[in-house]
Amino acid sequence: MNPKSNRRPGRCRAADLAPSQLSRAVLVGLTGLALLAPLAASAQDAAADATTSPKLLGNVKVTASKMSAASTVQDTPISVQALGQEDFDKKAATDFSDFYHQIDGLSVQDNGPGDKRYVIRGITSNGAGTVGVYLDDVVITGSNEQDGGGQQADVKLFDLDRVEVLKGPQGTTFGSGSLAGTIRYITAQPNTSKFEGKINTSVRATKGADLGYQSDVAINLPIVKDKFAVRVAGFGTELPGWIDSKFDKGINGETSKAGRISALWTPTENLSITAMAMQQSTQQDGKSYYNVTDYDGNTISSGSDYNQADLTRNPWDENTHIYNFKVEYYQPYGTFTATASRYDRQTSYSRDASFVAGLYFGLDPETTGLSSLVQPNQRSVNTYEARFASTLDGPVQFLAGLYQQNQNRLFRSVWPYSDASGNAQFGGPTLLERTLQTGLKEQAAFTEVSWAVNDQFDLTVGGRYYKFDLESQPISITRAGGSAGTGAGLAGSSSDNGFIGKFNASYKFTPDVMGYLQVAQGFRPGGVNDQTAAELANVTIPGGYDADSLVNYELGFKTSWLDQRLIFNAAAYYIDWSDIQVTSQATSGSLSFPYTANGGGADVTGFEFQLQAQPTDALTLGLSGSYNDSKLSKNNPAPSDGNKGDRLPYSPKWTASATADYAFSLASLGEGLEGNIGADYSYTGARATDFNDSVNTYMPLDAYSLLGAHVSIGKGPWTIALSGSNLTNDDTATNYDAVAYGATPWNVYINRPRTFVLSFSYKL
Repeated sequence: MNPKSNRRPGRCRAADLAPSQLSRAVLVGLTGLALLAPLAASAQDAAADATTSPKLLGNVKVTASKMSAASTVQDTPISVQALGQEDFDKKAATDFSDFYHQIDGLSVQDNGPGDKRYVIRGITSNGAGTVGVYLDDVVITGSNEQDGGGQQADVKLFDLDRVEVLKGPQGTTFGSGSLAGTIRYITAQPNTSKFEGKINTSVRATKGADLGYQSDVAINLPIVKDKFAVRVAGFGTELPGWIDSKFDKGINGETSKAGRISALWTPTENLSITAMAMQQSTQQDGKSYYNVTDYDGNTISSGSDYNQADLTRNPWDENTHIYNFKVEYYQPYGTFTATASRYDRQTSYSRDASFVAGLYFGLDPETTGLSSLVQPNQRSVNTYEARFASTLDGPVQFLAGLYQQNQNRLFRSVWPYSDASGNAQFGGPTLLERTLQTGLKEQAAFTEVSWAVNDQFDLTVGGRYYKFDLESQPISITRAGGSAGTGAGLAGSSSDNGFIGKFNASYKFTPDVMGYLQVAQGFRPGGVNDQTAAELANVTIPGGYDADSLVNYELGFKTSWLDQRLIFNAAAYYIDWSDIQVTSQATSGSLSFPYTANGGGADVTGFEFQLQAQPTDALTLGLSGSYNDSKLSKNNPAPSDGNKGDRLPYSPKWTASATADYAFSLASLGEGLEGNIGADYSYTGARATDFNDSVNTYMPLDAYSLLGAHVSIGKGPWTIALSGSNLTNDDTATNYDAVAYGATPWNVYINRPRTFVLSFSYKL
């Protein structure tokens, strides 16, 4: 089988449809569901209109700006989408991977739990994450060293209020890393006025895997009414694996546990103090990829659909601690806010390096040369922010704040031999051991000023001055036999500073129709390169690389019609990206050694839209989509790959999603009994893993589609639901990688196969 083929024999995929067929399929699917739902309801009882007001996306509150309190999506003059805990509960979702397909313009380079890279508007490259990720006020964005932006931590979806996706650079208020946008996980906050809680439990069945389980619980305790409350939440899951290895079946099964406690104290009506602590751990016996061929290039034949060719065991372990302390002081003229947070993350990732040991040291990977590359990684981030947001009587409001972040990271690679059972053997001889320790300090001052020119017209300008200081300890390299290396060429320290700005103008043509124009800048700090290859193969690798930045020009509209039963939002944008952090390669003979360098620039144009309709109080339909044309505007300097006109990696030209949800009465079966049925469809267009096929890291990725559905019945506090995801069992490759560039076999990543979840929830 061609290793660059995305298809498996005998598979039928919705993504194989031509664009015209795809459009018809979406329309037919939505129409069919709309017709099916009333029929299903009438079989039980006549469909009943919901007694609540329309539940449209536009009514969701978001906190996209630090200047003002929460506002609705429709009143926020930027491109933003939000999903709530109710959306997650319908599908018994585990993490954001279960939902990102429903956000237009957002895609994910997904290599499994704790190993993701978010892509908004096609802005992606190696290095630090291009999308800022926050849990409340805590920065959890993937870091720089060793392409750490691709190892974005997952936040388990339990006891959340919502997830916000802010598109376009948010650098003036959210700082570095929010180059293309920001994803914010907003937790459910303690409630000082009432006792409440919720229990969820589910069992799931994935094609080719054992049964899995998931449970979470949340309890809110008002210790002193209207003064002090504590909220406690816990989560646990056993997700079945569907990939087999020579050691175990279901090698990629996941075990995750999480707990969170938060407290709110309001000693006076003007003062609130919030504290939060969270712990989360994830373990896998093996990563979520399969191989088509073994190390000799032979097709793997087995009774399983998906098999790994690894000769060693390759577990993944992750442990995360998050702490946040927030004080808010309210006055008639404004609010003072101070936050302090800490983010600690430890990961240990192993992968089979037997093939590379053969290249470097001439060892036979299938006899005496078994070896694992084990990478323990520790990262701690302390963040402090103080800001003031005014609430003055006049038309002018302002925001002013100070920010500091101290980040430390210890990255190690240990290359021990492995025993015949595939287990890494520590304490004995090693082929190689290296250590990289870095510290990054960021300081910033930011401000925004808004002017309500009249009841319809608003202007906002903002800016952020930033300064970075990067220090790195010399790399320690130890070869087989104990000989020490020097880590030649490593930059000991570097610094950078600059200013970015933002301009936003919004105009309300009517109370329900708003247009906005925004120009905003974003940036991402530089970093250092690993020097292992410089010592190992006597090649030259630059010590570090500089920051990159972009400017986003955007025109958008927010519109509501028919008393908010029809909502249509759209935005068009052009992005100018400079000094892109790209992968370059140093070569020694037939071997290639990657490092990060600054490339040329890129031009990105596109548009996105969201349409929601509520024909009745019971039926809600949604359709969204995006077009993105992201290409290099100039050649990347040699030896980096990438020529003018090449598309940016992992950036699909088209994405689309459709949803339908219908609520109905089951009163004939029991007083107060209600039902719900729905479906969702998503399409992700073709893309590739690198700029062009002249390099050995390039693999094409075909378009794919995912189809899901859910049905539930409930009465009062309890609900029983059945949901299904990837119902067509689409197994198109979503990513490729290898233990070394040019090495075989390729690791192939896919979406989780067809999965059904039976869940039960009870509100206390």
